[in-house]
Amino acid sequence: MNSILKQSSFLITAQIFGRVIGFFYTIFLARNLGVSDFGLLTTALVYFSLISVISDFGFNRYLIREIAIDHTKAGDLVWNISIFRLVITSVIFALMSIILYILDPDKLRVGMILLSISAIFPLSIAQTIDGIFIAKRKLQFSALALIFLSVSTALFGIGLVKSGFGVTGAVNALIWGHLVYLMILILFIWREKTKVISHVSLHTFKKIASQSLPYGLLGIIGLLYFKVDTLLLSYLRGNFETGIYGVAYRFLEAVVFIPSSISISIFPFLVKMHTLGSLEIRKVFKKTILIMGILGSVLTIAYILILPPVIELVLPEFSPSIKAIKILSFSIPFIFIYVPLSQIILSTDKYLKSLVILTIATLIFNIVLNFILIPPYGFLGASVATVASDILSLIVVILFIRLKIFKERLTGL
Repeated sequence: MNSILKQSSFLITAQIFGRVIGFFYTIFLARNLGVSDFGLLTTALVYFSLISVISDFGFNRYLIREIAIDHTKAGDLVWNISIFRLVITSVIFALMSIILYILDPDKLRVGMILLSISAIFPLSIAQTIDGIFIAKRKLQFSALALIFLSVSTALFGIGLVKSGFGVTGAVNALIWGHLVYLMILILFIWREKTKVISHVSLHTFKKIASQSLPYGLLGIIGLLYFKVDTLLLSYLRGNFETGIYGVAYRFLEAVVFIPSSISISIFPFLVKMHTLGSLEIRKVFKKTILIMGILGSVLTIAYILILPPVIELVLPEFSPSIKAIKILSFSIPFIFIYVPLSQIILSTDKYLKSLVILTIATLIFNIVLNFILIPPYGFLGASVATVASDILSLIVVILFIRLKIFKERLTGL
């Protein structure tokens, strides 16, 4: 556990730095873009997140798992996965261009969405390279690259928005920030003298695709789970309410990096624990619930007490988001526990099919609840749906781990 916390500290430190920058950058964008344009940016970023997960389709999770087991696979996997992801991103970009221009009457929104998707091209290669550092537990390199990403995106964004480019400038900053992110990771991998250029292999493609499929499905379903509320708000209630909800949700996302960072560092550890059949996983399970539950509860109280006066002071036009922030803050403890606990299931192939089914069930619950609550209650309905869905997701994962994984391990003793 100490090794996990040490590795997590690199990412958490970088993420804290990035989130502080992101906090002030979000305030800058909200003040300078206005509610509707900020809502438009929020919608574009949702598409960016969704398509980036689709283009990955679990490849990175598979890559990290394989390299954690055998470091010699790094070069071949990174090269083939990078090419695979670029091809997939190109196909998706072409399809989205056709579909959106036919179905979406708001052409400005279409333009911003497609522009944001362009940032996935450098991101695809960068994330694949970063998988080497995660698998080898050299997260200091990942942390530094993330700092460059945060700083460069904010600087480009501030410069472009101040120059009068508005929401277009903010989306372009996303592209330039990810180009910087890619260049930094290429520099790090070159300094580490790790070979990443190999030959293209159809056999490797097939193996990567088949082995990554469960991770890819889970990634897409998981992101839909987190983003479907914003998408439904955008199309059912318009850019203004999306902007209000977008500010509230951005503050929630500002702390999700903590369980995410721990999850990234814990994954290679859990892969080995499953291989060895160690009962250390039980200790990780119990400590995760205790530590993350306490931390999440403290942050919930802090959000409820601190954020409302901050919004009133610096973003008065977004004051309706205070109600959403207070509701969404109750999701924090449940997310904090759920995200790292889910890695226990993800770190072995044995339970992936079951996890896919459970995740689809919680996604359906989330979508139905949003469809019920958003039309009459708008962004407040979306906030309630988010909290209810997060509570259900955590209950499902805890029950599955206790009744399925630990029961089987105890039976084998």
